[in-house]
Amino acid sequence: MIMDCCNHPHPYDHFDVQGRWRPSQLRCLIIGENPGSPESVYFYDPPESYQRDQVKVRRALLSNLFELKLLHAPTLEGFRKAGFLFDHAIRCPLPKETIDKERGAAKRSLNAARVQEPEHLRKAVDRAHIVWVMGHLACNAVANLTDAFPRERRKISHSPYPCAIDEKFFISEYLRWGNKEDWTRICWAFAQFARLRSD
Repeated sequence: MIMDCCNHPHPYDHFDVQGRWRPSQLRCLIIGENPGSPESVYFYDPPESYQRDQVKVRRALLSNLFELKLLHAPTLEGFRKAGFLFDHAIRCPLPKETIDKERGAAKRSLNAARVQEPEHLRKAVDRAHIVWVMGHLACNAVANLTDAFPRERRKISHSPYPCAIDEKFFISEYLRWGNKEDWTRICWAFAQFARLRSD
C-alpha cells in the first residue's frame, strides 16, 4: 500500500513485521533512524547469505549479539526467538538528503519534523523490557514519546555514550556508521546493560 507520508509502501508493512517477526515476549526493542532510501534492502528482508549480508546494521547486530551469547543463532529467526524487535523512528523509505536534514534538526533543536508524533512506536516502547535507542532521530522520537526519556541534546558519538539512560533505555550511535571495532564496542556495552537488567 502506498503511504501518503512518503508515496512508497512502508517496508515494515510490506514484510509483515508485526505478524512474522514480532517476538511473543518483547525483551528488547531496537529503534533505528529510517529504512534507507526506496531502493535500500530492508532489515527484515532475509539475505541469501548472512556471511555476505549487505545491510550493515543487521550484520553488526546479528553477528555481535550472537558472539555475546544474546542470540542462539546469528539470523533473523534467532533475533526474534531471543525477544528482539527492530523498528525505525521514521518508517518511510526516504532519500538520504531528506534524512540528513531530519537528523540535523534532531541534533540541533530536538525538532525533527518527521518524529514529532511517533505513535507507531508507543506500544512497543511501553511493552519492551529494554529499549535500545540508536541514533539522533531515534533519540528525538523517543523523547517526544515519553517523559521517561530525557529530552536533551546529546553528542552520541562521544563519551559517555554508548550508555544507559535510566533502567530501560540504552543510547548509542546508529550501527550503520563506523567500523567493526565500533560495532563490537557498542554491542559489548549494550550486552552489559542487558545482562544487568535481566538479573
